Amino acid sequence: MSESVYESIVEHSNDGIFLAQDGEIVYANQRLCELTGYEKADLIGASKWQIVAPDDRELVEGYHFARMSGDTAPSQYEIELQTADDELVAVELSVSRVDYEGEPAAASICRDITDRQQYQQRLEEQRDNLELLNQVVRHDIRNDLQIVVAYSEMLDGKVDEDAEGYLRSIRESARNAVDLTATARDLANVMLQQHERKTIALDRPLEQQIESIRSAHATAVINVAGSIPPVTVYGNELLDAVFRNLLQNAIQHNDKEVPEISVSVDRGDDTIRVSVADNGPGIPENQREEIFGKGEKGLESEGSGIGLYLVYTLVDSYGGSVWVEDNEPEGAVFIVELPVADSDE
Repeated sequence: MSESVYESIVEHSNDGIFLAQDGEIVYANQRLCELTGYEKADLIGASKWQIVAPDDRELVEGYHFARMSGDTAPSQYEIELQTADDELVAVELSVSRVDYEGEPAAASICRDITDRQQYQQRLEEQRDNLELLNQVVRHDIRNDLQIVVAYSEMLDGKVDEDAEGYLRSIRESARNAVDLTATARDLANVMLQQHERKTIALDRPLEQQIESIRSAHATAVINVAGSIPPVTVYGNELLDAVFRNLLQNAIQHNDKEVPEISVSVDRGDDTIRVSVADNGPGIPENQREEIFGKGEKGLESEGSGIGLYLVYTLVDSYGGSVWVEDNEPEGAVFIVELPVADSDE
């Protein structure tokens, strides 16, 4: 490839590029001129410090020295260029040693990252807002709902027969809302933090959630078919939220006077399946993707909710799967399949 072709490629690059020898700029492409607001004639022969922000000059000097001397240095730095109008432009800087007209030169490539930094700033602001909302859900709203539940229980037997039904509805709705705040908290935690997949015992979080749901829903019948093996799976500390939401879903969306839930665990060679079967109305086949928020409408799909969306999000991050099948003779079976961790990990 001819020298003129190389020069054409560099000149039309989307990144600002300049060559420096002994701290003096000997070449600058058009994109660098656009980034800094200088004409080429103003840059050629000028000190490279003319376009580097004062706070970054020591960093750039060390980077250039390392590259020119052949020492190992990080491939990229984020710095700021100083424009002709004394404004600052954030760039990602990478430097290489090249030969220019028979002499070594430091070739600096400056990629504009202004949009990326603004996007990161917006993400940080959204993160802060989500953290605040999460705090309100965890404390203020949850505490008020628990007070509603407590006072409704104190009214048992103290209202007339006509009002008893309304009182039960108030209490049940408040309890469901308390459960919803827990789900919202877990979903916010997933969004706010990077929960790495690790190894975790399956039996303890599953058994704890079964007992917790039993205590909270005295009218429901929850049976465990067989025993829960003490197997280790890939997951994290939010695995209990998967089981809690599946059990709550089986009760809250049940149309029977006495919800009946059956939990079973089946071990395979590399995976283990946890099945939560109910005697409810079942799930139509055409809604079995949408209830997890997986369809085009996401959480706006009919029948979907944040509880099942959280289940899908967590199980998918563990490398597992979750789906729905028909229960016999009635109801639905939610099945979570998780990868079994190697015994030596």
